[in-house]
Amino acid sequence: MIKCDEKETKTQWTPLEGRDLECFACGAENPYGLRMTFETNGEQLRSRLTVPPRFRGWSNLVHGGILSTILDEIMGWTAIHLTGRFILTKGMNVAFIKPVRINTPISITGCIKERISERKARVAAEIRDEQGDLYASSEGEFVLFTMEEFSTMDIIPKEELEQWLTI
Repeated sequence: MIKCDEKETKTQWTPLEGRDLECFACGAENPYGLRMTFETNGEQLRSRLTVPPRFRGWSNLVHGGILSTILDEIMGWTAIHLTGRFILTKGMNVAFIKPVRINTPISITGCIKERISERKARVAAEIRDEQGDLYASSEGEFVLFTMEEFSTMDIIPKEELEQWLTI
């Protein structure tokens, strides 16, 4: 997998405003969700999270499906924010390197690896602990849509789509 180095010492991170309050991964008002928040340095996106026990799989480990969701969410936000387009995940691969324990602070970073075409981008993401050790990584292909194209799919009301362009 391709590495998304955080530029911690040279770049300032700016928080991004959340959009879908009920989203499982990023919804601030979803009582059952992860409540991820995001920030950007202009080249990458980052989220910091401590996964609570309700998302555990085996014993005291974070469930692999939850880790995959976290990686997909950072890649999706990365693609939207850095390309200025609406997206759908076409496919993704996840490498689980080390088990992530519940209640462990993690940092998730996403970056655009390649703009394949006007309609596609390859995005990468990583989950690391506070010491910088790599726990999981992913790479995905995302289909990119203009607001007009996305609005014809009837997924999000057009007035909400216009708000998304400011993230």
